[in-house]
Amino acid sequence: MGTWGTGIKSNDTSGDIYDDFFKLYNEGKTVKEISEKLITENKELIEDKYDSNNFWFALALCQWESKELETSLFEKVKKIIESKTDLVIWKELDATDADIKEREIELNKFLTKLQTEKKVAKKIVKTKYYNSIFIKGDCFIFKMIDGNYGGAFVLTDEQNTEVGTNFIALTDISKIEKPTLDDFKEANVYVRRETDVNHLFAKFGKIKIEINDIPQIGMVNAIDFKKEKIEFEKIGNLKLYKQYKIGNSYRGIPWNQLLQILPNKENDEKEYGKPKTKIKISKWTKWHWL
Repeated sequence: MGTWGTGIKSNDTSGDIYDDFFKLYNEGKTVKEISEKLITENKELIEDKYDSNNFWFALALCQWESKELETSLFEKVKKIIESKTDLVIWKELDATDADIKEREIELNKFLTKLQTEKKVAKKIVKTKYYNSIFIKGDCFIFKMIDGNYGGAFVLTDEQNTEVGTNFIALTDISKIEKPTLDDFKEANVYVRRETDVNHLFAKFGKIKIEINDIPQIGMVNAIDFKKEKIEFEKIGNLKLYKQYKIGNSYRGIPWNQLLQILPNKENDEKEYGKPKTKIKISKWTKWHWL
């Protein structure tokens, strides 16, 4: 149970359940359907001594905000609060006396809220969905801050998602005249040396900073595209014969940062040295016999 405060939603479990509930609520699911789904899918949380209360508190809050608080759920939450079993758990987790006292205040306020009828049910907010800006295989160019043209190659696309993500590979193209598809066929992914956290060490609570070769591959999102007011031009499309494996990569590249990365190459190499890694765009665009 990750906790960052004494409030009802101030922990990972309650926060996640609250978010999951209203995501389904905004999709038009009924409160009964959502509640049954969350209970079915979160058996482990419900059976966990340290997470169970937070699950029920969050679900009760969601039902209350939706003006459909079930009597049986209210009675369950009331019993937990009045028995002070939640405070016992906080004590077992080595919470300070001040935090336990503050938690008790928050729980009593929460119980009072649940006993007061909400005037209006929480409004359903329809989720807006986006298509990614580019299609897989697209080659697009842009003017960088040094006046040269740069280029990026699109590795993935998606339709009707909440952000509309493309994974792209920034190339090492830097030309005064407009690049062509032939330039992309011969291009490399731009690789720069950067400070990087060694996640193996981080897993054990230790931070180790290393200098590594980092291919400039990451996400750009349609939801952010209109904010940037940057001009990009698609010059063609190269078919991918090998799929890009996203894995656990969640590196984001802001649209405007695309204009700045390559022009800083000289400064980066002075500070960190030249990278040794080389990745050609043809890794994905050339047919390779098995």
